[in-house]
Amino acid sequence: MFVAVVLGWLAPTPKFPPPRPAIARSRPPTAQLPNLFGKKEVVLEAVLDDEKTAQLFAWIARALQGAPEYNNLISAFQAIFGERPTARLIGLRDAAVAAAPAEDAPVGDPIGLMEREQMSLGAMGAGQWTGRWRTRPHALLDVRGYGDVDEWAKSLPRGARRTLAKSLAQNFTVTSKVIDGDAPAPHSSLAHFRCVVEHEARLLAKSPDAFFEALQVAISRYMGTTQQAGVIREYRDAETGRVLAFAHEVQKGRCMRGQWFYGTDAASKRYVWFHSVHELVRRAIESDGVDHADLGPSGSDSFTELKERYGFESVEDWHLVADYSGGFRHGDVESEFLWP
Repeated sequence: MFVAVVLGWLAPTPKFPPPRPAIARSRPPTAQLPNLFGKKEVVLEAVLDDEKTAQLFAWIARALQGAPEYNNLISAFQAIFGERPTARLIGLRDAAVAAAPAEDAPVGDPIGLMEREQMSLGAMGAGQWTGRWRTRPHALLDVRGYGDVDEWAKSLPRGARRTLAKSLAQNFTVTSKVIDGDAPAPHSSLAHFRCVVEHEARLLAKSPDAFFEALQVAISRYMGTTQQAGVIREYRDAETGRVLAFAHEVQKGRCMRGQWFYGTDAASKRYVWFHSVHELVRRAIESDGVDHADLGPSGSDSFTELKERYGFESVEDWHLVADYSGGFRHGDVESEFLWP
């Protein structure tokens, strides 16, 4: 099963000791990984590029296909980022790359809609609205007072309006893709994996040790988003056709939830997140039966403040404000499954 493979990748989480000093200034940043099969340490280069990202994705794809020799994240790091990987690891890495799917080919498990919806509940914060446990505050925008998205934009501070204008002037295309049941998620491809890996590395990789922890987070979140329900808003560069970012949205009850957003380094310079917020608000205003747009919890106070500049209030008891007590929507179709 897909979930069993995920757990095999994520537990136990390897911890990395402090990196040794670099020998020369031109040497890439490194971290030391304890060798579980001997006493010597393996030096890993904390450097990410397109080739290494593709190798990591190819390795994960083989693991998800059930090849037991690939179900080891430490071996993956040694094979891809190690200074001197063994011949065996090089062979595994190269074999995975040779069998890798095309850049845009979805490779995720064909999960049914009921299971996808169930997997979405935790990230949406169902623990709080069902009274099981308390989650972090959510950023909510009540859209019922706006006639259209322009009215919302005009209510924002001047700096926020300028940023939105820049985001709307960018040269990219946006395509909506519904996540269907019993089919691979449309964003379970290398092109989308790049977005997740670059996004997490940009936010979390503040040191060589943190670099490899960021990759573990990226793998976990990539697997999480590709198992869930909803709709993908896929951003591509209009000239090259390359995927820049994707926003993963879920609608349930009277709330439209911005569940996930991941963008490449290029996307971070082109205001893609701000464009995705603008479009989420537009759809929420224009959709019958939607009262709130929800950007979910924030990982930092600064991100909470950023959302507040765009009208999203951080609400502790958000489950008493945002009404999630209805079915999921998959595009224009409401789910037949009943959830709290």
